[in-house]
Amino acid sequence: MSIRKSMPSVHVPASRSLLPRKSPMRLGLPRQSLRVGFVMGLLGGALLTGGLVQEAAACGCFAPPDPSVPVVQAGERILFAHQNGEVTAHIQVQYSGKPGEFGWLLPLPSVPKNKMGKDGIDLGVDELFSQLTTTTQPKYRLTRKYDDCGNGLGGSRSTPTASAADSGGGVLNSAPPSSPLVVQDSVGPYDFAVLKADSKTEMFNWLTTNKYFIPTGTDTAVNAYIHPGGYFLALRLRAGFSTGDLQPVVLKYKSDLPMIPIILTSVAAQPNMGVQVWMLGAGRAIPRNYFHTVVNDAQINWFTAGANYNDVIIKAVGEADGKHSFVTEYAGKSDLMKNVLNRVGRFGTLDALALVKDPVSYVQGTINNGFSLNGQLTTLLSRYIPLPAALKVQGVTLNSYYQRIDYYLNQDRKVSPAKYTDIEAALLAFDPAKATAELRTTIAEPTVDAGQLFDAFPYLTRLYTTLSPADMTMDPVFSYNPSLPEYSNVHEATLTYHCAGFFSKDRYSDATLVTPSGFSMRMAVSDADASNWTPPATPFSQQIQTLREVGEPMTVVDNTSLIRNVLGGGGCSLGGAAGSGSAAMLGLLGSAGLLLLRRRRQHS
Repeated sequence: MSIRKSMPSVHVPASRSLLPRKSPMRLGLPRQSLRVGFVMGLLGGALLTGGLVQEAAACGCFAPPDPSVPVVQAGERILFAHQNGEVTAHIQVQYSGKPGEFGWLLPLPSVPKNKMGKDGIDLGVDELFSQLTTTTQPKYRLTRKYDDCGNGLGGSRSTPTASAADSGGGVLNSAPPSSPLVVQDSVGPYDFAVLKADSKTEMFNWLTTNKYFIPTGTDTAVNAYIHPGGYFLALRLRAGFSTGDLQPVVLKYKSDLPMIPIILTSVAAQPNMGVQVWMLGAGRAIPRNYFHTVVNDAQINWFTAGANYNDVIIKAVGEADGKHSFVTEYAGKSDLMKNVLNRVGRFGTLDALALVKDPVSYVQGTINNGFSLNGQLTTLLSRYIPLPAALKVQGVTLNSYYQRIDYYLNQDRKVSPAKYTDIEAALLAFDPAKATAELRTTIAEPTVDAGQLFDAFPYLTRLYTTLSPADMTMDPVFSYNPSLPEYSNVHEATLTYHCAGFFSKDRYSDATLVTPSGFSMRMAVSDADASNWTPPATPFSQQIQTLREVGEPMTVVDNTSLIRNVLGGGGCSLGGAAGSGSAAMLGLLGSAGLLLLRRRRQHS
């Protein structure tokens, strides 16, 4: 794949080409979009469909319990682990629509191998992403302090403000000599095939023959990934499976570096779509051909625990050339994920569970034995112990049904047997051995396998950006710089209330907010709350950098002094308490725009 002229001039060490001849990872994720005929995956993967597909929430079953956690709806989520020229990628698959209209096409640099070493793929688990999200989510906490006004009431207390978060396999098939097919098999809910990317015509003919819908626009978008030595992975749902059965996939393949082939996404991507990437390795991960943005934390609404976080990210990365920039949200030891997924004895004795013939006891046994009651488990259970249609009409969800399975099948069933007539046959035919076998292969074993990654790789990095279709012109590549420092996902600011004069009717006159970056903002007491807070007129990025595989960051734009001048110059306040500073603030903001423009021109 050739280097595109549209790529920004980001420094790349001379020792390595930007895009090696054996391309780094070419991989994609499905993306849901209100579009007839086609859904395209963010990470270069094309969802090949023929019907209307509705938007699905990125983390539909997850809600952060911590009130200091801002809500971020990442459009796509992926975990990379890279070592010795081999990439392991866990990719969350999200789709809402008709099962027969689901298809997924992912470009790859080599034929993927499953955990048995054969050509193919493995299953992942949604719990990996929910746990990663919870554990590494940015947290914004505010500690309020009070000057001692002579009455002994001074001191400090931590007052986190509630944020918006509160309100298996089949038989391998050989290909004819002229076919692009390399391998064809099935695993879990998926049929899959690996196709050569030598010829677009041959690949599209194969997709057409096998009844994959190819929408308008794909023919052009896929050109960047058609080349000798490349491959595509095609996925579709197996007969008898629903979209509720979708689960992450795991790919292991040879590649110089992990890459997100984002160009394909532009066909059907949403504006400002979040891209969440975790990287496991020996040291801190970096965006190799994208900029790196240090967020101006004075723009964070500390009074709502960072409820405006995603909006700040959109604007901060948008200040980089081409809007091609990532933010580091966590960088540090992977220990925080050790023994989370694969703790010893988590799933109990599955052999014993396979002998439990009573449906109620079986469901309770899965929960008691460490299976998370998420969508993946409830969908599986619903094939063996279905939710009665009458309860579904009443608004009973799968989750609440299995949580209270004893009440529904033992108590309510005795009182209202008519509501359960449609599942009587399924209850009589319940096969615990078959259900347990599926639990083992689709949930238990993939969960343990995912957990073992954090034992094998000592360092974890979380990166985030947002991109709109017009910005998806360059595939981001990721590498490592072990010399860069760790970066915490927990951010703490302080708000200090200052004493009013002796003759004042109020105890406190004003307050000072100090951010972790050291920015200081004086404001009236009335402005030190969520309802009256006004963001400062400053850039949203403190710095725009280029990160290299060795050495310190190269600063492309540094707004630190400008931000400090706006916040402290001319007596300006956050909430407008010092109106005399308005003109000075506007003048400095104009200077900021001019500075950014000049530096962008110099950079380009």
